[in-house]
Amino acid sequence: MKSLLLAILSLLFIAPLFPQSITTVEWQKLVPSKNLPGNIKIRHSNNNLDLVKFNGRYYFAFRTAPTHFASTKTKMYILSSEDLQSWTLEKEIHHGYDLREPRFVEHNGKLFFYFFEGSKSPFRFDPRHIWMLEYNPSSGWQPKKNIGLDGYVPWRLRTRNDTIYLSAYYGKGLYTSNHQSDLRLFTSVNGYDWKPLTEFAQVTLETCEEGEFIFDNDGHLWATVRLESEGSLIACADKDQPGDWCVNYSKYKYDSALMFTYNDEIYIVSRRNVDGTMAKAPKWFPENMKKKYNLVKYWLTTKKTALFKLDKSTMELKHLMDFPSTGDTAFPGIVQLDENRFLLFNYSSNIHDKNRNWFAGQLGKTYIYWTILKFGEKGGEVSLTQ
Repeated sequence: MKSLLLAILSLLFIAPLFPQSITTVEWQKLVPSKNLPGNIKIRHSNNNLDLVKFNGRYYFAFRTAPTHFASTKTKMYILSSEDLQSWTLEKEIHHGYDLREPRFVEHNGKLFFYFFEGSKSPFRFDPRHIWMLEYNPSSGWQPKKNIGLDGYVPWRLRTRNDTIYLSAYYGKGLYTSNHQSDLRLFTSVNGYDWKPLTEFAQVTLETCEEGEFIFDNDGHLWATVRLESEGSLIACADKDQPGDWCVNYSKYKYDSALMFTYNDEIYIVSRRNVDGTMAKAPKWFPENMKKKYNLVKYWLTTKKTALFKLDKSTMELKHLMDFPSTGDTAFPGIVQLDENRFLLFNYSSNIHDKNRNWFAGQLGKTYIYWTILKFGEKGGEVSLTQ
């Protein structure tokens, strides 16, 4: 009887204390590799990417350019594959301007692809247009269209019921002293025509960007927002008022965040600053120079792509693990394969080379890698198998 009681107590009180077991297989390099079509041109910097599975095929989009910074030579490729080994070229996009933030979303049996056109100059962040392409299984890729949100930067698309939600922030003048990002949600029922979810923006702080968001099983919204020189916001909203965000400030900055759910728990893959918090300017430093100090300091420190878990009760992110990554890194894409496994793509400087700071990575070569992320049963420590 005593042993039975101890076993019951163990199940009720002890087992839940152990975290979820999470593992990955060895990371594989995809860009560049022999698996890609021979008629595409890969440059030094391969980064901004997205991934989706549609009608039994994986669709993968990425940016390739001379460096991380804006270039007239930038191209964006859309590839597809049935087995992750042999890839077919679907689309090559070249505007003579920088191209970033590729985003897929499936809606009503169609696949939509969005991206934004930026500057010609590596010294300017100047969002011009958001473009979209529709892929219809019966008629193929349709001509691209400007969706009319000039100056905005798209970040994430999600579907709920019969509606597509798009988070975007106004990016023109981002690094000026009076910039207001006007980060907000837009909605569409057809993928072409968009309107603001609310008359007011969801966040209007200076330099707020990358409004990552997701809906949980009950329909409530959860989000992260990057504050360029200060940290981040963790946000939530009731399912009946998804535009009314409650926010909690974090001194940690979560770049290029990607949210996904497992057993209705929310996880985030994002860039982690190994140096710690974002705001590093000394108290005695001139107030009007602190933001610039923070940005320069951030540029010159080491980054990792990391996995976090959202604590809904405290609205904080708990760091679980770092993935193999260094230098310029973190713009993930993910597809759920089955109940416990996820296909995860990410970019990084050479993961087998020495660690380097973020700025050095932005000037050098970057590659796109993939792995399988697997969630196991409770009872083992969080581990990373390479």
